[in-house]
Amino acid sequence: MQKMSKIKKDTCRFILSLDIGGANTKVSLLKLDLEEYIKKSEDNLISSYKNILSSSTHVYSDIQFFPFWDRKTEDFNHVLKEIKTEIEKIITDDNNNRLQPNYHVVVTVTAELSDAFYTKKEGIVTICDSLRKVFNESEVRFINVHGNFIKITDAIEDYLSVSASNWVSTSLVLGEREKLGILLDMGSTTLDLIPIKDGIPVTIGKNDVDRLLNYELFYTGILRPPVSTVAYNVPFRNSLCPMSFEEFALMADVYLILGEISEEQYTCDTVDGRGKDLQNCYARLSRIICGDPDMITREELDQIAHDLYIKQKELVKDAITRAIDKFIRRFIVPKSRLRFNITGLGAKILLEPALKELGIKEKQIFICELSEIEHIVSTAICLGVVYLKSLVDHFLYERDALIKKEQNDNVKEE
Repeated sequence: MQKMSKIKKDTCRFILSLDIGGANTKVSLLKLDLEEYIKKSEDNLISSYKNILSSSTHVYSDIQFFPFWDRKTEDFNHVLKEIKTEIEKIITDDNNNRLQPNYHVVVTVTAELSDAFYTKKEGIVTICDSLRKVFNESEVRFINVHGNFIKITDAIEDYLSVSASNWVSTSLVLGEREKLGILLDMGSTTLDLIPIKDGIPVTIGKNDVDRLLNYELFYTGILRPPVSTVAYNVPFRNSLCPMSFEEFALMADVYLILGEISEEQYTCDTVDGRGKDLQNCYARLSRIICGDPDMITREELDQIAHDLYIKQKELVKDAITRAIDKFIRRFIVPKSRLRFNITGLGAKILLEPALKELGIKEKQIFICELSEIEHIVSTAICLGVVYLKSLVDHFLYERDALIKKEQNDNVKEE
């Protein structure tokens, strides 16, 4: 490799990624040693999300439950301070001495939709104010719906471009792997259905309203939906029993009863404020038909839970079918050519079985190989990877400019 001694290298970079949702803030800390990354590469170094992901170290993940609609928005400062304290304990040098804070903060937001805020603009401004109070503003960047990183001042000015932007980084990273198809990301609350062509997200909608209209966003998830949003009635004692529309139980209760999630994965509040143990989940589920644990057996509640799972899966299958049909009409490709990247808490619980029931072959389905916690914070991880790639791209631009200058200087000397 030609000499690059004149380039100012920022060798070891930590990227703190924050995926700030209305209920949960998901945290990821990535580390990449740029110098080592360059050393391992040849002269024709090409930056890619895959290379960055394989070369970076995922240092830390966390989920902070903060329902904006139920808390004072100024209390969000305390959540950010806790995150900052934790990650600065982790960032150490080789002698285990704490370094001066040496990290970038990158942010994606969906919390602006919370009814804690009268408008999306109010939500973005409030979140930006909290970030300013806790972090060095010069190190904070928001990703917008166009995949660009912008400063806090620009995020406030163009607030709609950073609203509901959590799908962008995931689709960029995973879209690079399977270049034609649909990214399906199902978390606690929603399902993203992102069309990918030539490795790039090609969504029609750039805001939640347009994405809902085009079945690029579907409001159902593994934890937070009330069970009354997935069904009107349930089987009970050889009949179909209409359900109460009261918010007596969540799908999180259903999936804990079915053994699909653990108490630790039940990261939202329960509707009655009681525990997340199996007994309390059964009690909450019994109330959806206006009963209680003394009136309804666990075997009957197991049947109800399974039926709710089936009905939610049917909703998901319908959303996926609509997304597939729209993709085929737009790009004139056969269904057999499509690839489906699936991620999030619902990847194996709902998405994989739904796809197979739709006749999608196993070779068309790709599940992100992540740990349990990484699946939940996958958006935050991908956000960090996208930002790291932008740093590497900047380094390569500087390198190429220096090489060209040195070549021109050599020609002049000759």
